[in-house]
Amino acid sequence: NTKGDAVKDLMLRFLGEQAAVKRQVLNANSVEQSFVGLKQLISSKNWRAAVDLCGRLLTAHGQGYKKSGLPTNHTTDSLQLWFVRLALLVKLNLFQNAEMEFEPFGNLDQPDLYYEYYPHVYPGRKGSMVPFSMRILHAELPQYLGNPQESLDRLHSMKIICAKILENLEQGLAEDGSMTNITQENRQASVQLWRSRLGRVMYSMANCLLMMKDYVLAVDAYHTVIKCYPQQEPQLLSGIGRIFLQIGDIKTAEKYFQDVEKVTHKLDGLQSQIMVLMNRAFLHLGQNNFAEAHRFFTEILRIDSSNAVANNNAAVCLLYLGKLKDSLRQLEGMVQQDPKHYLHESVLFNLTTMYELESSRSMQKKQALLEAVAIKEGDSFNTQCLKL
Repeated sequence: NTKGDAVKDLMLRFLGEQAAVKRQVLNANSVEQSFVGLKQLISSKNWRAAVDLCGRLLTAHGQGYKKSGLPTNHTTDSLQLWFVRLALLVKLNLFQNAEMEFEPFGNLDQPDLYYEYYPHVYPGRKGSMVPFSMRILHAELPQYLGNPQESLDRLHSMKIICAKILENLEQGLAEDGSMTNITQENRQASVQLWRSRLGRVMYSMANCLLMMKDYVLAVDAYHTVIKCYPQQEPQLLSGIGRIFLQIGDIKTAEKYFQDVEKVTHKLDGLQSQIMVLMNRAFLHLGQNNFAEAHRFFTEILRIDSSNAVANNNAAVCLLYLGKLKDSLRQLEGMVQQDPKHYLHESVLFNLTTMYELESSRSMQKKQALLEAVAIKEGDSFNTQCLKL
């Protein structure tokens, strides 16, 4: 059951019926019954309602609700809807539901998932109709259900296929290895597409290895990603540096952060400035040097006052420096000044923790945050961060 609205349930419990009635969020009934309505629900963070709408739209395709076990025809639209629905279930941490709904698709290679199966609908088209992102999602899912090895195996199979297709293209053949006479321009576009897909698979493998705490292999995989996305080298090297910080290897982290400073010319001036300062701040955090870390986070806020990461971390530094009141002021200021931007789960979690440290009136203060959330957030908001 993916319906419901946890924010409204909490309002009923703590603020009473009158307050709860005021909460207006979009649902599957209040938008156009099409991809347009779906986009509206997703962008307003009403992901539960979006899951429901995907189900209705799939029912119109002869799939979806009460159609289990009946023969169906797939189209590019119906598969796109399945992908959106499954991706939203994963976003909502409903991994078991996603697994159950993926089951009928098997390993995504059944004959009825290919264009050739529907020659009257897609005359002359060849290949799989399954969106590439849906394959990635299918491969990543087992790691969230406690089986990361299965995810790695699935990703590895995808990696082999992507590499083989790239090899075919580079030898002047078509993707499937047959002889072809496509233009140079189209071939280049194809090589680029498959190189970025290989990078996407490697990125998922790296994240999976990170989850398994296999840091050596994870870092190797991130280096392969850099080869596929050279323009993202500064971000990826920063990420690797932060992995070393988290496992307490300050020296290696510092080495990576120095490498970032050598390649920041790939970013625009402001972006590179912020990235360098951010890495220095995190390095000081890793050394428990909160005063210096705070100095760098504040420096970032001078350049970009709306930087949520710097703002949140500056407040945490103040807390560790024993300045609870200042820390609270900073976080509260953020939330009041720009609730749309700062009603973020990690910010609210820090804020509610500080309320508990600071005063006996923490309950009233948390309820005030709940009211702010009710105005801005959709049905997918994770209410646990409010610690009610």
